[in-house]
Amino acid sequence: MHVRELAQALLGALLLCGCGGAATITPRHAAGPLRPATAATPPAAAPAEAAPPPLRLPCERDDLVGCTNGCTDHQIEDCVTLGSMYLGGAIVSVDVGRAMGLFKEACAEGSARGCLRLGDAYHDRLAPPENADAADAADAAALYWHARACHAGANLGCLAAGRAYLHGQGASADAGRAAALFQRVCERGNAPACVELGHLHAQGEGVKRDGPKSVELFTKACKLGLDEGCLLASRSGDVLPPRD
Repeated sequence: MHVRELAQALLGALLLCGCGGAATITPRHAAGPLRPATAATPPAAAPAEAAPPPLRLPCERDDLVGCTNGCTDHQIEDCVTLGSMYLGGAIVSVDVGRAMGLFKEACAEGSARGCLRLGDAYHDRLAPPENADAADAADAAALYWHARACHAGANLGCLAAGRAYLHGQGASADAGRAAALFQRVCERGNAPACVELGHLHAQGEGVKRDGPKSVELFTKACKLGLDEGCLLASRSGDVLPPRD
């Protein structure tokens, strides 16, 4: 055998058996070495919701300590109750100035009851008017605060302001404005307002004269439990208020 043929036979044997230190080629698609699995990160815990504040009931009208503490803690209605104590004098010595200050602060914070107590105090002459030199100053102050109470949602404030306009107390008489106030709270279920509005319809003051409408309003007041409405609706006693 010639040397060339021997060399070719040796080369072919090397290629077939992979000997001779030939490098092993890894296919491109072959998977690489496996990496250890990474543990899943747990989701972040949702922040805990703040606990609601504890339920706090209004103080009792004879609880001086409770109302004082509540007012100090900015419980507005407790301030109104505390002011009523200072105005009445049954629980603590009378202090009109402190009572009126508490009512005004509560009214400024949106308390309809605070505004109402102010109006009542001026109307009942329990507090001197702020401007003692003005004519009918007490009535004007009462009307002002009752109107604010009405605006804040107090039915009794609307009723008191309506009566003041009807009789010209604290402002010029205005039956039309009085009727509008009475109608507003009659629709909310205030029986005395229905009676007042019924009288205006019966007499044609501030509204159109309407006898059947007045009877309807008196009857509504009766059904709301006001005996006066029953008497006005039917002198014969046919209309009766609901009874338990």
